[in-house]
Amino acid sequence: MGEIKLEKNLKLFNCISILVGIVIGTGIFITPKIVLEHSGSIGLTLIMWIACGLFSMFGAISYTELGCMIPKAGGEYEYLMVAFGKLPGFLFIWTFIIIVLPATFALTALTFSDYALQPIYTNCSPPTSARIALAALAMLIITLVNCVSVRLTNLIQNIFNIGKILGLFMIILIGAYCLSIGQVENFSSPFENSITNPGQLALAFYNGLYSYSGWSFLNYVVEEIKDPNRVLPMSIFLGLGGVILIYVFANIAYFTLLTPFEMIRSAAVAYTFVEKIFPKLSWIISIFVCLSTLGYINGALFSASRTIFGAARNNHMPVFLAFINIKFLTPITSILFMALSSLIFLIFDDIEFLVKISMLSEYIFIGSTVGGLLWLRKTQPKVFRPIRVNLFFPITFLLMCLFTIVMTIWISIGDSIKCIGLIALGIPVYFFFVVIEKPKSIQRKIDIFTVFVQKLTYSVFDDSSE
Repeated sequence: MGEIKLEKNLKLFNCISILVGIVIGTGIFITPKIVLEHSGSIGLTLIMWIACGLFSMFGAISYTELGCMIPKAGGEYEYLMVAFGKLPGFLFIWTFIIIVLPATFALTALTFSDYALQPIYTNCSPPTSARIALAALAMLIITLVNCVSVRLTNLIQNIFNIGKILGLFMIILIGAYCLSIGQVENFSSPFENSITNPGQLALAFYNGLYSYSGWSFLNYVVEEIKDPNRVLPMSIFLGLGGVILIYVFANIAYFTLLTPFEMIRSAAVAYTFVEKIFPKLSWIISIFVCLSTLGYINGALFSASRTIFGAARNNHMPVFLAFINIKFLTPITSILFMALSSLIFLIFDDIEFLVKISMLSEYIFIGSTVGGLLWLRKTQPKVFRPIRVNLFFPITFLLMCLFTIVMTIWISIGDSIKCIGLIALGIPVYFFFVVIEKPKSIQRKIDIFTVFVQKLTYSVFDDSSE
């Protein structure tokens, strides 16, 4: 048998598709009204959307150097390990797997259920059991596809993205039509009622960033990218650049028909927007939001499972999570583990707190990762770097990251302390379960279970030399 390792199947279009699929999730259908509420005016809202996009692009540009210098599956996990050692890498994977992704996946799957069931339950909220069952079914189907084929995963990702982008372009085209017939009343005083309070602006920026979340996920699959030195930066410029344009044009379109007051009152901005001009066809937007949510779950599951895979390969997760299926050549056990964690979170009545702290956790580690880039420039200046970014990008991004983190803690100190506490809980877990050698009796039981999982999933340990 030949060497068992991840295949390099991802080309430029595949990478752009993954990036767009992850970034354009439910955020653009949920957060526009929140960004407007904390910005106060249409003009400042549009500036905020552009600023959030450029901020994300600065981070993504910084990540290209790390992705090409350290071409391993795992993203921030691998970069933090190289820059600062094993403990920071473990704390990232701990937070990422235990809190951030399961909560986000569960919320996204429930959003899919809400929009899918909305045309059926027109006069009331859908039953909790129906929401959970449909969300679980969607998760299971996407998990199955991810387990059996990388190519099929990318194919359906392309389909989800096409449907999602067509939906957003429909909104943009309606907005363009409204502008062409002179529907510009809302733009007569674009900066009227602008808010200047730093705390409120930080909340607007924070919610805008939520809609751009996921820009770092492409680095998690760098081992499967053909010619990553060329494809990775091109994917970021083309993918994120396109996302910024789509978000800005979509918000302009919303304002052609909705006043700021109507937009803030709306529970689902895109649905309200279409309902105002095509009342009988408003159900169509539910389809587009469903495609958007499924695209996020599919793309994020594909990428996140590679992070677990990388952690297990470094003995920071159980070794069976580094298995590759012999037939399909996919990291099947890490995919199943991530899906199971997300399914468990579906039973929670309220995961709002976990979703809220996931953003703070994300930027603590993203900021630390970019700080690691600067540290490696100092401590390992002679290491070959296929891409060497201008320091303006990581330094600017790091300063903005610190601002975002500080403002988040200032605005919501109670939840922030809980978040930091959950991250710190990973320290004793690391020492007790990773550093300290286990008794032989316990290790023997672990080995038996590992062999059982290997047989059950028809997989072997990754034996690549990278």
